[in-house]
Amino acid sequence: MRRAFAVLAVLASIWGGFVWLLDGIAFSIGRLHVSSSDSTRPLIVAAAAAIVYLALAGPKAARQDAQRLHRALTPQRVALLLTSIVVAVGLANNSWAVGGSDSYSYASQMDLWLRGGLKVPVTMAREVPWPDALATFTPFGYAAVAREAAIAPITPPGLPLLMAAFKSIGSHAAAFVVVPLTGGLLVWSTFLIGRRLGSDRLGLAGAWLVATSPTFLMMFKSQMSDVPAAAFWTLATCWILGTTVSSAVAAGLAASLAILIRPNLLPLAAVLAGWTILAAQRQRLAAFAVATLPACVAVAAINNHLFGSPLTSGYGELSSLFAAENVGDTITSYLRWLVETQTPLVFAGIAILAIAPARLSSSARDRSAMRLLAWLTVTTWVVYAAYPAFDAWWFLRFLLPSWPAMFIGTAALIMWLFDHRGARGRLSTAVVLIALGAYGLVVTAQRHVFTKDEGERRYATIAHLVAAQTEPSAMILASIHAGSLRYYAGRATLRFDLLDSSWLDRAAAWLNEHGRHPYVLIEDWEMPLFKERFAAANTFGELRLAPVLAYKAYRIPGRVYLFDLRRADGPTLEPPSIRDPQPRCPAPADPPAL
Repeated sequence: MRRAFAVLAVLASIWGGFVWLLDGIAFSIGRLHVSSSDSTRPLIVAAAAAIVYLALAGPKAARQDAQRLHRALTPQRVALLLTSIVVAVGLANNSWAVGGSDSYSYASQMDLWLRGGLKVPVTMAREVPWPDALATFTPFGYAAVAREAAIAPITPPGLPLLMAAFKSIGSHAAAFVVVPLTGGLLVWSTFLIGRRLGSDRLGLAGAWLVATSPTFLMMFKSQMSDVPAAAFWTLATCWILGTTVSSAVAAGLAASLAILIRPNLLPLAAVLAGWTILAAQRQRLAAFAVATLPACVAVAAINNHLFGSPLTSGYGELSSLFAAENVGDTITSYLRWLVETQTPLVFAGIAILAIAPARLSSSARDRSAMRLLAWLTVTTWVVYAAYPAFDAWWFLRFLLPSWPAMFIGTAALIMWLFDHRGARGRLSTAVVLIALGAYGLVVTAQRHVFTKDEGERRYATIAHLVAAQTEPSAMILASIHAGSLRYYAGRATLRFDLLDSSWLDRAAAWLNEHGRHPYVLIEDWEMPLFKERFAAANTFGELRLAPVLAYKAYRIPGRVYLFDLRRADGPTLEPPSIRDPQPRCPAPADPPAL
């Protein structure tokens, strides 16, 4: 009976913590709908159950139960539990949809791989009269193919190929579990690196700090490549720290997949290879290099096929992406955001890895491995130092491959400071590490990482509403929705933000004459930009029309409007906000013909 109350206290505490962190919990199992939005109630239940437990157990039995629990909760079991919780949180809060430029590019590329080709013909671009026609038919996340009237996704192939594999085995929804699963892989691989360094406690501490990092929690619920890239680089690091040729092959395969996901992080492979050279492991170096090479060849071949050069991706030439003048602003932003979200201890953690004092480990190989982690962190930062500075803290996502090393370093620093003081010191280590993780969760909650709005799912909702109001042959002038309308509504789109400012009226007339009913889909924040671009030279520039559709997504500011350029007035459909759109993972429509 007393242990039942103990379990109840723990479960209620966990439930209350999740409700607080996730801004409420809601899910359905058949006809049973479970929801909780107040974290106070489960915490009251937890406190009451704990009091009853202590009253039933008494001090002696409580100590015995604590000792049994301590023996049962080995670092490996706790790391497995932590990994499972991470995957569960990722699945529960998954976007299950695409809308932004990157997520649309990844998901649509997945379907292109399954159809057998990455080029999307746009022969219509040869027929229309306005300038830069192909650009206007290119949604965010795509770029023009070299020397053809076609476009192709700009994102690297690694994540779309993983998603395609899951979709071919399971269903469309199966593709969307890749990012949450790789989130779990990142946490587990961090633990394994600590184990390679001779300490399960160190690995568990690093995994805990990764799992509670606001940047990680922000990114592992969307269809983006940051977490998968970090996961496979961490796995490659874990295996390169092995001692056999087979582990070197495994490291190379993991690095190969990481390169397919994020080719610009190729220098990390050079760091891993350099470490094997310094460790005088020639056979392992050859095995690692051979296993890594296929990804390099594949990326170069795809770039050459689509964009005309092995060193040119859809993002453009390398020189256009990285510039020395970016370094100051970019590094300053990264440092500020990292201090705000993780505390300055992470920098001291990297320093302790670079120094690798003997007190951390008596093994020269382990200390060499610690220095490898420091070099991987520095290299990741150097790669992105010349990248343009962005304006949001979660652009720390680029640096996620350095998270395991940074947090293992942070944990090593704390253990170095306290562990030598005996049992009390180890208790102090645990308290500080738990506090650091709790701080990360508090920052996560304060920055509203987990919100109960429609999120990216609203793009599919809007696309479905537009599909119901338009003909399959319609042409939708849009900007931010240009990709999602193609993906979920099967409607052809034209980028109004790239259309020549003097061509709005004439483009609408030409489309109408050629059987392409013109519409404009626009967010209210896009309206001033639209009017500034077109109002001076076009009748439609002020959009003085009654909208066909006006929709406000649940708990998201602003509205989106659909205007019919052949209808000046008439009724406006204003559906209510959809709090729980179903299905959560909508299937794509047949792609439009262009």
